[in-house]
Amino acid sequence: MTSKDKVAYKTTIADEHWRNEEFQWSRILSQGNPAKGMVLLYIQKACTAFHEFEPAWKAGAIKPGQVEFFRRRLAARVRHVLVTMQNNALDKINGAVELSGILKSIESAETADELAEITEKLHAVNHTLLDSLEGDRL
Repeated sequence: MTSKDKVAYKTTIADEHWRNEEFQWSRILSQGNPAKGMVLLYIQKACTAFHEFEPAWKAGAIKPGQVEFFRRRLAARVRHVLVTMQNNALDKINGAVELSGILKSIESAETADELAEITEKLHAVNHTLLDSLEGDRL
């Protein structure tokens, strides 16, 4: 981050997209708002879970009969983000409605392919939510 960001943080991430994400996280966390920090943490946990599930499924590391287990676990992660947002008056920010829709898609997914397809949608909503948290567009 540059000196204008008021935060001294040095990343080791070479990939530009990941580096920009990491710098955004540090800016949000440096605001000192615990609710925003927790929403960031929980949405990142949900996004990470999907980013691990999708390639594992595509690589054949997950059995087709495990769909219900993963659907419950992935839905619980997204639901936790939404509840945390609601409990902290952050449920009206940009991306909240879309995240609710993603939860419905997870809950109604009948196959692992359907769950895997949600990964990039969740990632995009993650960006919308974090842009809102960072910019105080609440």
